[in-house]
Amino acid sequence: MFSRILKKQNKLKRAILKILNVYAYDKETLNIVNPNFNNVNGNIVKFNDKSFNFSRGYLELSRKIKNVDFFFRYSPNNNLWNSTDRWKRIIPEIDKKTLISVSLISLKDSILHFLKENDVDVSFHLISDNSNNDFDNRLLSILENKKIKIFKHKSKIKGNRGSFLECCDQAEVSKDLIFFIEDDYLFENECIDEMLITFSRLSSLLKTDVMMCPSDYPFYYDALYKTVLHLGKRNRWRNVEETLLTLMFSKKTFDNYKNNIRKIGETINKPFELPLHEIYKKEICVAPISTLAHHISRSVPSVNEEWRKTWDLNYQKFKKYYS
Repeated sequence: MFSRILKKQNKLKRAILKILNVYAYDKETLNIVNPNFNNVNGNIVKFNDKSFNFSRGYLELSRKIKNVDFFFRYSPNNNLWNSTDRWKRIIPEIDKKTLISVSLISLKDSILHFLKENDVDVSFHLISDNSNNDFDNRLLSILENKKIKIFKHKSKIKGNRGSFLECCDQAEVSKDLIFFIEDDYLFENECIDEMLITFSRLSSLLKTDVMMCPSDYPFYYDALYKTVLHLGKRNRWRNVEETLLTLMFSKKTFDNYKNNIRKIGETINKPFELPLHEIYKKEICVAPISTLAHHISRSVPSVNEEWRKTWDLNYQKFKKYYS
């Protein structure tokens, strides 16, 4: 452990601070960093305003979030790994339409969980690939909520690359945050809350817009790249140099690297996400330690053994929709 030299504290000054009920001060320097909202004996965040962390002190959030555009691309009739009758997923006897529906329910609930206490403009874009009106209407009914603006788009080019490029085309109208989402991610309830508040916090601290992946992928633990740890709202976050295609970033980042991002759909890359990895050599991308979203297409969806509980909870909600 690193040795630390603590400055001697002035007992009189401490007593005065206690009388004045100034609770948020650095115990080593006695610098007053008292935020103007009630302390509840824990870390505090007021969205688009202030952040107070007992280990790090007070932070004015200079990076405000105005609105968020979610781009959910889905293909209910595509099979994986050349399977024919049913999807070969880690959840037995599950079909692709059910997987998409359950994943969407988890994402919607995570958004609404954030909107309970925070106010931000939310637009949700359904990007349809190889779908039909009946299934599209099912997803529209799942999403329906007064707090969410919903838009439906049909991919102009079939396939994974085509639906990704459709996300890029529709993102041209975005004003602030962009979240590209694949159809097989299961979201923890606190995911959107943690991501948006941490984006504002880290971007304010680092003076640049970060990029964010919601998943703690197992392959991060085999990587040899250098990383850095950051404090989010609840989670620790680390710098990463590779992700898949479920990713959040700002419109500014999108505009700066539009050509690189579009190469994912316009060229054949190995791996598929290689153009993103080139961006991460210049820009900061972070991923949570303790996952916020589980990639259900993988034999090990995330470094979290509790993912099945999240699935079961959202699957029960799905059955209520269609019982």
